[in-house]
Formats: sequence, C-alpha cells, structure tokens
Amino acid sequence: MDALKKYLFPGLFIIVLAVGFFLRTYHFDSWLHFELDQARDAKVVDEAYRGNALDLPLLGPKAGGTFLRLAPGFYYLQYLSGLVFGQTPSGIAFFVALLSFLSIPLFYLLVRRAFSKEWSLALTALFAVSAYMVMYGRFAWNPNLIPFFSILGFYSLLRAVDPSEAHRTRWFLSASFSLGLATHFHFLAFLALPVIVAVFLLLKRARFSWKAWLGAVAIVFVLYLPMLLNEIEAGWTNTEEFLGAITEKSSKEDHNLVEKTIRNISEYALNGMVVLSGFEGATFPAIVAKDGVFGSVCDSKCDQGKWYGVLAVLLLGAGGISLLVSWWRARERRVSDFYLLSILWFGVSFVLFLPLSYGIAPRFYLLSVPLFFIMLGSLFGSLKGLLGERKARTLFLAAVVLLVASNLYFLNHRFGELARAKSEAVESAPDRILKERIRVTLEQQEEIVSFFEARQRATGYPIYMFSEPQHRRALKYLMERRGIVNDVLGFSGIYREGEYYLVLRAKSDLEDAVRKYRTSYEILEPQSFGTLVMIELVPKPEAIMGERQDFSEEDGPSDSKAPPRYTWREFLERNQKDETTTDDILEEQEDKAAN
Repeated sequence: MDALKKYLFPGLFIIVLAVGFFLRTYHFDSWLHFELDQARDAKVVDEAYRGNALDLPLLGPKAGGTFLRLAPGFYYLQYLSGLVFGQTPSGIAFFVALLSFLSIPLFYLLVRRAFSKEWSLALTALFAVSAYMVMYGRFAWNPNLIPFFSILGFYSLLRAVDPSEAHRTRWFLSASFSLGLATHFHFLAFLALPVIVAVFLLLKRARFSWKAWLGAVAIVFVLYLPMLLNEIEAGWTNTEEFLGAITEKSSKEDHNLVEKTIRNISEYALNGMVVLSGFEGATFPAIVAKDGVFGSVCDSKCDQGKWYGVLAVLLLGAGGISLLVSWWRARERRVSDFYLLSILWFGVSFVLFLPLSYGIAPRFYLLSVPLFFIMLGSLFGSLKGLLGERKARTLFLAAVVLLVASNLYFLNHRFGELARAKSEAVESAPDRILKERIRVTLEQQEEIVSFFEARQRATGYPIYMFSEPQHRRALKYLMERRGIVNDVLGFSGIYREGEYYLVLRAKSDLEDAVRKYRTSYEILEPQSFGTLVMIELVPKPEAIMGERQDFSEEDGPSDSKAPPRYTWREFLERNQKDETTTDDILEEQEDKAAN
C-alpha cells in the first residue's frame, strides 16, 4: 500500500504527459493545418534554407488586418525547427507541438504555487487534454507560442519576487527573456505583457540589483535588435504602422462602452467554456444599449445555446470573484503573489480586449488561456469554507473528470473529421477554436498537388489554379516545392499550353463559382478530394491569347503598401533595393480576403 501511494502520483503525472504528447502529435504530419499564413511563413523560412541564417528577415509576420509587422522571433524558431526536424511543412511546425507539450509540466509548476499537488495535477490533466490547447498545438502559427512563453515568464516572475528564492536574479532574467520573446508572437501580447509585468512589479515594490535590471534591459534590447535595425533602414515605417494600428483596431466597431463591455464578458465566458470543455455550442444574446434602454437580440441559432452561454457568464463571474477572494484570504506570500498576478493578467487582458469585443477571434485568448484553468481551481477552492475540504475536493475532482471526458469526446469527433477529410465531403459545425469553415489537411493538399504534378509531367504545360485565399497560397507553395511551373488562374491570361483548375469547397455552390468562367472555358466534371473538389477548365479557342506564358520574366517593381522588410544580409550589405515582388501584393490581397 505504501509503495502504491509512493508511485501513484508520479505515475499519474507521467500518464497526463503521455496523453498530452499523444494528442498533440497523433497524425501530426498528415493532418497538419497548412493554409495561407503557414505557407507565407514557410516561404520566408525557405529563403534561409536556400542560403543561410543571414537570409532570415529582421521583421516577423504581419499582424492580422494591418501592415504592421511583429518582431521576428517566430521565424527564427521556425528556422531552427526545420534544421532539427526537417525542412518540410511538418518539420518547421513540429517545434510548436513540442513547446505545447512542454507547457503542460510548466503549467503544473505555475499552479503549484497556489494549489496542492492533487489539485495542481487535476488542473494540469485538464490543461493537457483541452481541445483548444491541443488544436493550437498542432500547427505552426505565431500566436500558438504565447501560452508556453507566457507561462514560463510568469512562473519565472513569481520565483523572482519570492524572498525565499535563492536565485532571484536568474529567475528575473528568465522572466525577461520569456515574456520579451512572447511579445514577438502577437500584437496583443506586445501590448499586454509589459503592462502586466510593470504593474505587478510596482505593486510588489520588487527590488533587484542594478546588474539584474541591466541584464533584463540587455535581453529585451537583443530580442528587439532585429526590429530596431529594420526600422533604422526603413525610416521607422513599421513604427508608424504600429501607431496607426492602435487607433484602427479600437475604432472599427460602432458600439458604445456598455455594449462593448457586455460583449467582452460574453465572449470571454463563451471562449472559456470552449477552453475548459471543448463544447462549442454555447451562445449569448447580443445586447443593445441605447439612450439608457437595454434590449437583446437572439435568433433561432442563438436561442439553442443561450442557456449554456448564461451558465458560462455566471461561471466566469464566479471565477473572477474567487480570484479576488483567494488573493484577499491568502496567508502565504507565494500564494498571494500568484493570485495578484492572475488578477492583473485577467484585468489587463480584459481591458485590452474591450475595444475589440465585436471583432475578437478565438486565437486572442491564447494570451490569457491559463487563467480559465486557474479560475476553475480558485472557484472550487473557495467552496472549502462553505462545504468543507472533503466535499469541495470531491466536487472539484468530479468536475475535472467530466471536463476531461468532454474534451476527449470533442477531440475524438474532430480527429474523426480530419481522418475523413481527404475522402468525404465532411460537413463541420461552426468552429469556435480555429474558425475553420471546413477540415482540410496537408495530406489532402499533397494529393491535389500530386495530381497537378502528374498532369504537368504528361503534358509539359504550366498549371493555372485558383482557390479560396486560405487554400490558394498553400497549394501554390506546395507546387513550388516540387518544381511545378504554375501561376494563379486569372492573373496572367489564357494560353493554349496550360492546364487550368479550380479548387473549391465541396459543399459550396459550385455552379455559382464556375459561372463567370463559362464565357472563356469549357467546364469539366468535378473531381472529389474529400472536403475539396477540383474542376478542370478547358479554354475555348476564341479566349486563347497566346501560345505559352513566358515564365522567365522577373517580377517588376512593386506597389505594395507594406513597410520594407530586410534580411540580415541586406542590412549588413546596406542594400537599399526594394525586394518586394508581386508575391507580396498577392499576399496582401489574400490577407484582406481572408480577414
């Protein structure tokens, strides 16, 4: 019996880690989510593989819906991932799965600052199987790294302000690096994390040696040196975009503060339910406040899930109150610090999301996703005084078991859709995690590209293809990897020597999609690739404008509005040449269409 008790906890912890790793890596290559942004990033990193690390850019990806570029840390990590795991779409993405897995034990260490071993393990088990966390850990996207580095950073920060800690300076430097790097991955992280840290340190009146402060400043300086060099070279154009983005992001929606606050609360609550349970069917009525009169709008779709939404809002409110109560009642400094940081984490994120409340995306909650688990533990912990230790623990463990089962159920359903996506026109419910309209996998896309490759080998003709923005750039990238001569259908004219195709959603209105092509092409029967279909177009003789497109011509000057982005090599050589090509213009057009 003693041996069982001795090995039970480590055994359960290993099982949690094993399940978390399995869920993040199962069919990782074949089911990889690879669309517009992933192809864009892969193309950037490929330039460095063809040359060397000096061909990496000084700026990172664009913040969604703007010309503002983030810092380049994501590209550097992606480049290293490819060197280790292979220079393929899955190889440059695997580091995301690895860091998502490593965030599991890190999360345990974080919540262990306030909860017992048993409660911390239970919360960690839920964190490991959360459908939201699993799906964002299965593909490459810059926001997907925020949970790992924010958890590491805040854990390090708590250790740094702990008077009993023997190596406070080391932890302070670790926090500076982790949180500084986390600001590379999303515009909201860039704004929120420095504010949270600054307010926390001011409230704690934290004292560090001048060497520690100098080291922290040096770390942040090095992390942002590439961006600084690009700004010097480009005339601070990205900074101008940053200032413009702040006002643009907050002025898009015409709603008053009351409406935005209510919407923000409901969005936080609904996404919290997704994070904790995997259930995506909760809704909440739209609240309208005008001239002191409140009203609500709830259509039939909203009506089906509104009571789940009401429950989610009530639980969010109770969870927020429990954080305040737990902080107020905390007797140990490490516990008090934990709850204070959690309150600031939630408060700053909530205020930051307020202007965006009517246009918020699920990925935004990667900034504060650990808080949903922390509030769950805090809420049940607050019940100890009312119900007693034993009853509160029983209720908590029962809730966690139900939530774990719920997440596994919804993950199994989603994995089943991914498995069938290449062979069936799977119809998916509205997606509150990735906002996918349909399931499309890398394996599926590779099959389409293999078809294109076979046709080009048989005819020797270029491939002209058009699809929705999120699929078009991915398919084009995969074709270019195989050396398939191609262009976008409709961008370069119609030639006799050419193979012309549309790649569309199987469940879309195909007749409407091909209508505009009927004047110039004969439309052949669709060929099924599961959730996608391919339609071959045969040019009519009168529509042909030439024999064959000349692909030897280089792209001409660009009219791209994006700030110039230089590589290390270009900066070191002081090359002022604008390297933006028509690919950049196409990227901008696709970004606008996708957003």
